[in-house]
Amino acid sequence: MNYKVVGPPGTGKTDTLLNTVKEYVDKGTPLNQIGYFAFTRKAANEARNRYLKSRPDLEKKDTEYFRTLHSLAFRRLNLKEENILQEEHYQLIGQQAGVRIQYAPYEKNAFNGIFTDKSEYLNVINLAKLRNIPVLEQLDRNEHLGRIERDKLFILDKKIEEYKSEYDLIDFNDMILKFIEKKVCPLFKVVFIDEAQDLSPLQWKMVKVLQEHSSNVYVAGDDDQAIFGWAGADVKFFIDFEAVEIPLQQSHRVPQIIHRRALQRLDNIEGARIDKQYFSTAEEGNVSTHFSINAIDLSQEDWYILARTNDLLRPIITQLHRRGIYFETSKGYSLSKSLYQDIINWERWLKKGELNTIQAQRVFERLGLKLKEATDKMFTLNSLITLHPTIKKVPWYDAFTEVTPKTKTYIRAMRKNGENLKGKPRIKITTLHGSKGGEATNVIILQNQTTNTMKAVRKSITKRDEEQRVWYVGITRAKRNLFLIRSKDRSREFKI
Repeated sequence: MNYKVVGPPGTGKTDTLLNTVKEYVDKGTPLNQIGYFAFTRKAANEARNRYLKSRPDLEKKDTEYFRTLHSLAFRRLNLKEENILQEEHYQLIGQQAGVRIQYAPYEKNAFNGIFTDKSEYLNVINLAKLRNIPVLEQLDRNEHLGRIERDKLFILDKKIEEYKSEYDLIDFNDMILKFIEKKVCPLFKVVFIDEAQDLSPLQWKMVKVLQEHSSNVYVAGDDDQAIFGWAGADVKFFIDFEAVEIPLQQSHRVPQIIHRRALQRLDNIEGARIDKQYFSTAEEGNVSTHFSINAIDLSQEDWYILARTNDLLRPIITQLHRRGIYFETSKGYSLSKSLYQDIINWERWLKKGELNTIQAQRVFERLGLKLKEATDKMFTLNSLITLHPTIKKVPWYDAFTEVTPKTKTYIRAMRKNGENLKGKPRIKITTLHGSKGGEATNVIILQNQTTNTMKAVRKSITKRDEEQRVWYVGITRAKRNLFLIRSKDRSREFKI
């Protein structure tokens, strides 16, 4: 039996799936007969952790089938990292084909199997495989923005295949193809597919195999949040998936005013979509427009700061540094936790505290020194001065010679502002795409668009529809307040 959980933002799609997992387990289904697969590794890990939190008697190894589709294929094919095409391989092949390739390794790829490289040639090849069409047909779709020479594309595609064959290597799309061909799918009692609207045609082929090896299949998603068409996803597979529909209608996140703004984006979609009812929370909410983020008080509560691309976020990051605000990006926290701990340790020394050998060694690195061998397990400041007489009893910002002046200024500004540097930042900066699956009390959206985005949108109705969905996703991250930052160039502004 097939089931399709359709839920707009904040309606609890993942909760519904995890509650259904619990029901199956309560009825006696072993966890190794339950497959839970998500579009990204982040989503798969979050689902696993949420389930394990509800089952303190279990360990991570008990949830072996909480994975991405690529991870399942990798595991079932008994692959190792050395079996996979790496960056150096692509660069070598590119040189042979006369094409420069910039490639993001798989382990740094948030979207699990989707290229985030800057090589349009490689993007075209990858999209062709994801869509299961010839590479020249993908080229003829005219979705790329740069100049691509047809002959070079053909040669590069051919050389990649030859290289894989010669050295017995595969790429991440090959994983799924071999999973299907080699018939290595385990038998499941039930399979769950989260964020199914983001799957590519190739991934849907794998889902069909999972269907054939399972008694029940649940797919969950929202066609209105299908925002990865640029990476090969095709929402029509989710729309057309024949199943008993389980509609989720009540948002537990989006307040009334923001809800109405979001629905206006959906009114502009020209293509097919699932007709659905979607209700806001009882809270009214607030939407306001500003010309600069500096006009917004960020000192309290949690925040998302969103823009269409990472390039548009760079000036914001610079401003937050100047204001001494602690934040998080896709690359991590704006302040190294280890550096802050070393500062705390130094300050503890100054107050006649003690540190263990590892802590002392780390602080010495900040001093540009190396801790001399000693048998002591604990150190006071005086004992360290004995070991290294050059150490001075001065504040950390004077003592830590291996920390840049810019970083020192930033940390001192954050501490002056009263930022809680011990925990997780209240503020997260990411793209509209990167915000998918998240939420915050307050959301700031930069309405500016890049030239490339605007060019891409003009290419087709499909692109225009997806652009509406991208901004819809961003708007619906807000739990109370939505702040819109207008563009200085109104011609580059997305109208929300």
